Amino acid sequence: MMPPDQPEPLRAAIARIRDDRDHGASWLAREAAAALEEASTPGTLGNDEERLERLRQAARALATTRPSMAALSNTVARIWSATRSAGGPDGETSTASARLRALHDAAEAQLRAWDEASAAIYQHVRPLLRGVLFTHSRSGTVEQVLTRYAAVQREQGTQGDALPALWLTESRPGGEGVALARALAPIGWQVTLIADAAVGMFVREAAAVLVGADSIRADGGVVNKVGTYPLALAAQRAGVPMFVLTESVKIAAPSAPLVLEEMDPRELLPEPVPGVAARNPYFELTPAELVNATITERGRLSRQDIAASARDAERDLAFLLSS
Repeated sequence: MMPPDQPEPLRAAIARIRDDRDHGASWLAREAAAALEEASTPGTLGNDEERLERLRQAARALATTRPSMAALSNTVARIWSATRSAGGPDGETSTASARLRALHDAAEAQLRAWDEASAAIYQHVRPLLRGVLFTHSRSGTVEQVLTRYAAVQREQGTQGDALPALWLTESRPGGEGVALARALAPIGWQVTLIADAAVGMFVREAAAVLVGADSIRADGGVVNKVGTYPLALAAQRAGVPMFVLTESVKIAAPSAPLVLEEMDPRELLPEPVPGVAARNPYFELTPAELVNATITERGRLSRQDIAASARDAERDLAFLLSS
């Protein structure tokens, strides 16, 4: 539900994030952080108490509008958590203006953290970028790692044809793999596009599978584009390691509901057929035991690391939803 009495830029951001079907969790979380940063800019006219209340309502709406994407809810909750400890000099009770400043600074810091996370993940993944690589869908994190690797190779004078071969699925419905192929081929990757149903045939040729995540469950399970689970099963059967590349902010709170978004069934069945129903899930859960490592800006995370981050997310979300 759209919170009442919101400034138009915030209302537009909430609607845009709610209705977006073209971008992943990372992009939407950045959009939310940018919207909160702009709305909390110091010096904006208006009563600070009222502005803070409107921002609280907007943060709640943003955190709950796409429940399958922990990055979105966690980013918003992290930003709002800065208002908890905002105070004046000598420990005096925090004022609305102090909390607004703290929220604004936290939103700016979160935007910087997203940019820094990509570079850090690349450094941790760099040793894995050899041999034939395999990916599914269009993870922004995976794309940034592969783009950065190609740029480094160019800077070092390496010819484009020296880049590893890359196998991509079409990633239906939506065809995100086709879009990724179009983005990576011009920068030197030797891309081969295959049908989703052919992963069992081709994954055995890969040295590693790299996928992103829309969220990581507290037990290490991975919510990602539908098709990730069968790819993980095929990779395990073929003895090919599967690595999940993701920012740590995508680790969901233990109490976060498992919501696997479904889209318009007409993408599968454009014209009704009597007696035939269609279901069009875009996300699915891949169990943790099929993942060889979850790699974040902090490096490879153990199950204990993931559980600890999930508890931190739980704390921040509880503060947002109860404050």
